[in-house]
Amino acid sequence: MFKNTMNSRRTLLFVLLGLGLMSSVAHAAASSRQGVRVGSYRVERDVTPGRNKVVGTLTNTGQGRVHVVRISFSLFDAKGRAVGRATDEVHDLAPGQTWKFHALARGNVSRARLLRLDAE
Repeated sequence: MFKNTMNSRRTLLFVLLGLGLMSSVAHAAASSRQGVRVGSYRVERDVTPGRNKVVGTLTNTGQGRVHVVRISFSLFDAKGRAVGRATDEVHDLAPGQTWKFHALARGNVSRARLLRLDAE
């Protein structure tokens, strides 16, 4: 019985992780249709503990100006536990313009995953 419970929990965990990854891919694909592309990003640690940032680039690949872009990340510690979210936004991104974002990531953050990207 214990073994079946563990297998069920493990299966559920993989399904939930898969859905989380699929939602990130879906948001990235949707943003691509909106003419906005996220480049590489990383967690940048500050010398002051707990004051980290997710930094990276975002480019308007469309033909028109994008009025508002919001980018959000799920944050994880070294053991893979979710520890929060980080968000940044830019206004009036011209066609072809690249923006370097700095999403404040408070806490002991080791890794970030793109959660959501909205362009209006």
